[in-house]
Amino acid sequence: MRSMRPKRDRTETYTYADYLTWDGPERWELIDGVPYMLASPTPEHQRVLGRLFLDIGGFLRGKPCEAFLAPLDLCFEASMDTRHVVQPDLFVMCEDYLRDQRVVGVPVWVIEVLSPSTAAHDAIRKLNLYQRVRVKEYWIVEPDERIINVYLHDGETLRWTAEYKPGDKLSPSLFPELVMDVAAVFT
Repeated sequence: MRSMRPKRDRTETYTYADYLTWDGPERWELIDGVPYMLASPTPEHQRVLGRLFLDIGGFLRGKPCEAFLAPLDLCFEASMDTRHVVQPDLFVMCEDYLRDQRVVGVPVWVIEVLSPSTAAHDAIRKLNLYQRVRVKEYWIVEPDERIINVYLHDGETLRWTAEYKPGDKLSPSLFPELVMDVAAVFT
């Protein structure tokens, strides 16, 4: 029987079934079965995330895609043995996907808003995971630098395509009619 909390030394791997048994107020993600505790977001993180969600969620209303906000578990497969459970800051699901206590499927678009304590996790571990499961578009939003880095999946890798800053307009590749003012995201 596993403990009701993951080991912090990362010597043991876990599944979604294990994850469901963990008690306590902490939020966790599993990547390749390794648990990572999530930090509490800052007010600036939440302000930026809220602005993005309002624009994207409003745009998608009445369309066959839907935007979701953390905290919400996302698994790429329905198995209880899956070794991946993430809570992207914002993600968009289209077409067929499951949702009950979690969302199951591969999002078409993921946005992570960086915090100092999670920057490497989002820019390395999660980027690599999203690349493997073939997320089509990944944005890394950096509130301190006031930039949005856009990565697009080319069939093999998530490739960095552009950096956007205040003064720029930005549209996701899947929804070119959604034009976002980068300055408005950060102000």
